[in-house]
Amino acid sequence: MAKNFHTDNKAFMLYKDWEDIFQALDSSEEIGELVMALFAYAKRGETPKLSGGTKIAFLMMRAAIERDGIAWEEMCAQRSECGKKGGRPKKSDESGNTDEKAEQTAASADNAEEKPQGINDTAEKPKAFSQTKRFSEKAKKADKDIDIDKDKDTDIDIDKDTDKDKDKAIDKEKKKDAGTAKSVVRSFGTHKNIMLTSEQYNELESRCRSVGLSLESYISKLSQWLFTKGRHCTDPYRIISGWLDNDSKRKTAAKPKERQGCDLSWYDDFAMNFDLSKFF
Repeated sequence: MAKNFHTDNKAFMLYKDWEDIFQALDSSEEIGELVMALFAYAKRGETPKLSGGTKIAFLMMRAAIERDGIAWEEMCAQRSECGKKGGRPKKSDESGNTDEKAEQTAASADNAEEKPQGINDTAEKPKAFSQTKRFSEKAKKADKDIDIDKDKDTDIDIDKDTDKDKDKAIDKEKKKDAGTAKSVVRSFGTHKNIMLTSEQYNELESRCRSVGLSLESYISKLSQWLFTKGRHCTDPYRIISGWLDNDSKRKTAAKPKERQGCDLSWYDDFAMNFDLSKFF
């Protein structure tokens, strides 16, 4: 029966990167509400009604929990398949006896053979008979060893396949974690109401630095305006990017021309305003 991570898995992962998200929330009540929402989704698959920054944080964390849960279900399915392939019962003869029972039956039949007259129990059996029996026992032992080696080879192949599947799952998780790190949402501004991903913040900061502007001033301006108006911004990146484009154009257009190295305008002013009456 297929496993369901909501009901069958007893744990779910909390990532260290989430600490910044919890700290960005406004109050302890919002933090507690977010934690209970995570447990409700991981344990029962429920999606509580949230709002504001708590809702944004929950949606991102829910995606990570779902991703980990699907990987856990796939791992359980792989282990189940490997368990079905491993091991096999001992060989048995037509009467249902195992090899060991068959040997005991053959030994009893040898002892039950009629003994020639004049030969007691301690008489030595013919060499040809002894050698034939010895060779037969060696052949049976060799067959057992071959079967054991085959079983070992089968188990080794299963272990190799399992290790390959684990390596693929680990590589897949690493790629997903790298993508999640770029999309981690953080809060900025005086009132912590400007939500930007790490990738968006780094891009805006690089653009501001290239034209000599301050990203923090834009963020503070938008944060104060939203707080004063009691509003919530769904796409602060687009707004700040538009402001930055407009200010960059105005700053480039207002840039003064470079002054020539030889500027004698000060000498003209001196000559025109010089008072010569004191020399007469």
